[in-house]
Amino acid sequence: MKTNTIQQIVIIAISFIGLRLSGSNLIAMSSIKSLLDGLNVMIFFSCFFPFLILSIAVTTKFFKSFLKLTTNFF
Repeated sequence: MKTNTIQQIVIIAISFIGLRLSGSNLIAMSSIKSLLDGLNVMIFFSCFFPFLILSIAVTTKFFKSFLKLTTNFF
């Protein structure tokens, strides 16, 4: 694995933790009542987009390397 891919996987893991923690708080929240609730929403979306983009990028790399491996094998 290249260093870039390892860094992307680490960022995905950190973003997943942020999504998990802030998402569970968002589910429990009925409305935004304080500044901390707004910060929680901001953390959720600032973790969501890197998680989504990097997950797609790593999945694409995996499928490309898998297809390259299978075409060289047969």
